[in-house]
Parts: sequence; structure tokens; C-alpha cells
Amino acid sequence: MYTVDAMTGALASMGIIAAGTGPASVAVDPAGKFAYVTNFDSSDVSMYTIDATTGALASVGTIAAGTGPVSVAVDRAGKFAYVTNWGSNDVSMYSIGPTTGVLTSVGTIAAGTNPISVGVDPSSKFAYVANFGSNDVSMYTINATTGALTPIGTIAAGMSPTSIALHPSGKFAYITNSASNDVSMYSIDAASGALTLIGTIGT
Repeated sequence: MYTVDAMTGALASMGIIAAGTGPASVAVDPAGKFAYVTNFDSSDVSMYTIDATTGALASVGTIAAGTGPVSVAVDRAGKFAYVTNWGSNDVSMYSIGPTTGVLTSVGTIAAGTNPISVGVDPSSKFAYVANFGSNDVSMYTINATTGALTPIGTIAAGMSPTSIALHPSGKFAYITNSASNDVSMYSIDAASGALTLIGTIGT
């Protein structure tokens, strides 16, 4: 854990806190109150509150995920969290306790092979998962009340996609493809959430 100097951007250590085994990814909720860490080897998620003054984390426990959780994303409203599970080829879905930050499971849903990254659009209506092993992207709508995902299909990516990023406007998505050394570019349908490939560019 580090503080950030507001003038220079320099980091200053303020200590460490235990996670699970093989921590792989971290996400902070939009309000800056909670943090979540996926633990690949222990197949769970560590949950923390964030001290608003110091930034220090305090553990509020762990919750089970699927096999080999890799990536975690929190929706813009701070109500739901999603975890990609590399080994079980699915996505764990959670609601977030608004005062405690504790996650509550709302189930799992199938993804492609070796889901490695997850992103939620700025409107919190859609979620997308890059599938490393099947070279595609799983697309979902998000239930605004429960946070549950509903599949709306898949779309091809390049070879071995690894990461997904969504444009702040919610109009575009980008996928890095580690084996084909390029980036897939997509437009997002505002009504359905479906992706349409608009090209690739080399890196």
C-alpha cells in the first residue's frame, strides 16, 4: 500500500496487508471505500475497506470464487463485482454491501475458455469478458436490480486475448491479443450492448 504525493506523484510505502495465495488482480470501487483482490491459487477473493484518510486497507474477509480467479471489476454504481475464473471457465457475480463492502454471491455464469479479463461499461448495463483460450469475447447484459449477467453472445477476437478496456463514453471497447500482437477494436450498441468489430491494429 502506498500514498501518492499530490505534487510529484511519488509513492511512499505505508505497509503491506495479507491476501490469499497467488493474488492476481485488484479493483477499487468507484467511491474509493472498498478494494477486492482475486487470489488465483486459493480460488477466492479478499475483501478490504479503505481508510478515507490514510488509504490503508483493513480486511473484511474472503469469499469463494471459481477455480483460478484472475480478474475483478466493479460496476460504476459500486453495487456489483464480477470475477473471471480461468480454471472453471465462468464468471462469479457478487452484490456489494453498501456499508460494509462485503461481497454476496449471486451465482456464476459460463464464459469462454480461460476467461482472463472482465470489463463493465460506464452505464453499468453491459459486461464483457476476454477469453484467452477460445480467442473471443463473451458479452452480457447486467440486471440493474440483482447484478446477474445474461449472455448475449460472443464475438471473435485475435489470438490469445488478454485484456479489455472500455472507452469512457461507453461507445467503444478494445482487446489486446497477446499471440497475434494486435488490438481488436469494437463499437458498442447502446441499446443491446452487442459488440461490432471495427478493425484491428498492430502493436
